[in-house]
Amino acid sequence: MVDHNEEDLESVVETEAPHWSRRRRWATSIGFLLAVVVITLGLVIRIPYYVLSPGSSRPTESLISVEGASTYETNGDVDFLTVSLRQATPIEALAAWVNPDLDLTPEENILGKQSPDQNRDLNLRMMADSKDAAQYQALKRLGYAIESNGTGAVVASVVDEGPSSGLLVSGDVITRVNGQPISFSQELITIVSSSSPGSTLSMSVEPFDSSVANALPAREVQVVLGARDNDASKGFLGVSTFTRDLSFKFPVQISIDSGQVGGPSAGLAFTLGILDVMTEGSLTGGLSVSVTGTMALDGTVGPIGGIHQKVMASRRAGVDLMLVPSSEIDEARKYAGTLRIEPVDSLDQALAVLTTVGGGNSVLPPVGTSANAN
Repeated sequence: MVDHNEEDLESVVETEAPHWSRRRRWATSIGFLLAVVVITLGLVIRIPYYVLSPGSSRPTESLISVEGASTYETNGDVDFLTVSLRQATPIEALAAWVNPDLDLTPEENILGKQSPDQNRDLNLRMMADSKDAAQYQALKRLGYAIESNGTGAVVASVVDEGPSSGLLVSGDVITRVNGQPISFSQELITIVSSSSPGSTLSMSVEPFDSSVANALPAREVQVVLGARDNDASKGFLGVSTFTRDLSFKFPVQISIDSGQVGGPSAGLAFTLGILDVMTEGSLTGGLSVSVTGTMALDGTVGPIGGIHQKVMASRRAGVDLMLVPSSEIDEARKYAGTLRIEPVDSLDQALAVLTTVGGGNSVLPPVGTSANAN
């Protein structure tokens, strides 16, 4: 019996082993396939978040063409900065969580109530307007007289939980404030800045494009102003804007090849780049200078997005100096390392900084000097 039982046991082992081996192989295969599926989905499925990563630091001078005035070879560079923006997959979101150079932000912070195509079109419009503002400011600084026109202030973005949140949306056009017509974005900015926190602005608002599905109808909106973080005595509307149908009669024709890059944040860089191209001598004192900040028609420099990634792009490009809006200087210097970063609030301040390195006003004609086109 013992021998028989031992033989039976051996027989059972011999016949059962292949069965369990097949199960293990199937389990391994299924596990592998599931892992492949999970990884594949993690790489291709888009989630409602965007990843911001460092983009490029590109010289502006080679992108600028001028007709009707003299141009000059440049020594040194004025770079404009970009941020790479991509809707995240789960794997990319994880990478942004572990990589300190990347930031992850909710989709609504990027798109608002717009579709990706509408957002792209809006950003290209803002880029076009930033080029016009740059040309306006550069030619004005060189002494040219320029006529300008506009038909309202377009809301580009609304600050979350700010005074205008829930009242204004991206794509609204503000055409009148407290009965005063608004032709230019700067006119709205001036009214808001001269108003006290807690005061109410009555605004006439219409859609930028009434054919868009989510466009709100023309309406009257009342917004109670908040206070600016950097100056509690000035009103805060909580929106960024640009001028609708902005047009100029320029005595000199300037074109800037920005490719498919959108947004308004290259305004200051393009202004300085134009001045460098149209000025004998180096506006940067021979240095490589990266620049970011919007440019308004009154010469003020406004805040931008992605300052973290733009500092990293500047460092990777090996520039000597970086100019940023003063409201973002503290954030910028967190990531600066040994890079010199200087705050500016206007074109005048940017030129003053460049004057300290042998460029800026030291190579430009005196303010008020009339320019003569060829």
